[in-house]
Amino acid sequence: KFKKLLIERECKCALCGVTDPRILIASHIKPWSVSTNEERLDKNNGLLLCPNHDALFDKHLISFDVHGKIVISQTLDEVTRTFLNVHDELQVKLTEEQLSYMVGHYRNSI
Repeated sequence: KFKKLLIERECKCALCGVTDPRILIASHIKPWSVSTNEERLDKNNGLLLCPNHDALFDKHLISFDVHGKIVISQTLDEVTRTFLNVHDELQVKLTEEQLSYMVGHYRNSI
């Protein structure tokens, strides 16, 4: 249900634009394990991401500032960044509602 809500909003990876819904992952901004039942299904608590970007986001190796600009962990070397398609020019569009969730993710990221 959560993924369906995100796909209805925009069916593509928020970072790279991959559009195949079979591989897109409905990624929670505020982790499922610490979310209320309402937050778990709130489409504002989510981003659609491809597997590479979801893994980085889930491990807090990437996050987004208040303007949606990507913040990349200094622990990711250039080869890994290139291979996983993350660079300083990436940005996501965040609604005010998503931003309220992203602030917590950003604070817990490297």
